[in-house]
Amino acid sequence: MSASIVRKSLEIVDSDFSSKGKSSKKSKKNKKQNEILPSQRKVTVTEIRKKSKTKDQRLRENLAKLKLIKKICTIDLDKNVTRKIIKRGVTKKPVHIKEKSKKPKKTAFTEEDFAKFEQEYFNE
Repeated sequence: MSASIVRKSLEIVDSDFSSKGKSSKKSKKNKKQNEILPSQRKVTVTEIRKKSKTKDQRLRENLAKLKLIKKICTIDLDKNVTRKIIKRGVTKKPVHIKEKSKKPKKTAFTEEDFAKFEQEYFNE
């Protein structure tokens, strides 16, 4: 699955998720020029660890997002259709459709009834 499809599906499912667009080099250049006095606060490793999420938290968030995507993307198909698709995938040959055998049509009238009708109709 491509990264763009994953990003689009996450944007649909999770309202907080926003993909970062591609930033141009020009905007980065202007940003550096606009800073008069670049000041950076020194941060310790422990502060970063407190602010950042643990692996378990990230895993739980990702699983929750995947469950949301799965819930939205479910499609109900006939069992026969899915069976045919799986068989086609396994055998890599087209699945032949069995033709239903045609039963001879039964009529409510017998040959004798038709003969009587014919005599009555043409004799009058």
